[in-house]
Amino acid sequence: MKFDKGIGKKYRKSIDDAFQTILDKGNKEHQRVVKMILDSKMTICCFPVSKVHASGIAGVTNPRQTNERIREERLSLLDAFEDVFITIAEETIDTGGQRGCEGTFVHEGRHAFDFAQAIASFSEADVNPLSVFNPTRYELEWEAHKTAGEYMIQIGKDEYIQEGLNLMVLEQKNGKIIVSENGIKRRLLNSYNMSEDGNQGEPVSEMFGLRFK
Repeated sequence: MKFDKGIGKKYRKSIDDAFQTILDKGNKEHQRVVKMILDSKMTICCFPVSKVHASGIAGVTNPRQTNERIREERLSLLDAFEDVFITIAEETIDTGGQRGCEGTFVHEGRHAFDFAQAIASFSEADVNPLSVFNPTRYELEWEAHKTAGEYMIQIGKDEYIQEGLNLMVLEQKNGKIIVSENGIKRRLLNSYNMSEDGNQGEPVSEMFGLRFK
């Protein structure tokens, strides 16, 4: 991965520490995503929340350029990460500390992985149309929320578990903390106005104006 210009040392260290913690303590899927990010040329940015308007976001850096690459190249998953970015808000680190930083990169890292997977599949669409990966916004958020819940359980600290319970991605059942599928469904409906059998939002191709080869 590469850092965008102008990120302060404090934020760089927090981001590096977050990735290392996810590698050390995450499950195999968390580790796989982080390893891909670290091995890739994906860009990491850090701006004030007034610019980000969220704790963090992931997206496609330059859709026009990405469409050119899709048209002209066969992109591997690692290649496709070069077209993706993750931005974290400075305040996420300032107020949320390492827990906030880790949580943002687990959630947004899953989005980045899915965007890269979609881009790579679009570049193969002419020869492998049945393998095109073009998830809806609902499907993206479902995976990211589930991944975040799994990470909170994996860490197991009270502050992580409590956050998961507050966000409805975790629940206590038969004395055990588990990922709450019903809670995630409620959160996606209440916060995003999306549901599995209703409005799922646009697919990745429409989100960024990307075309299949």
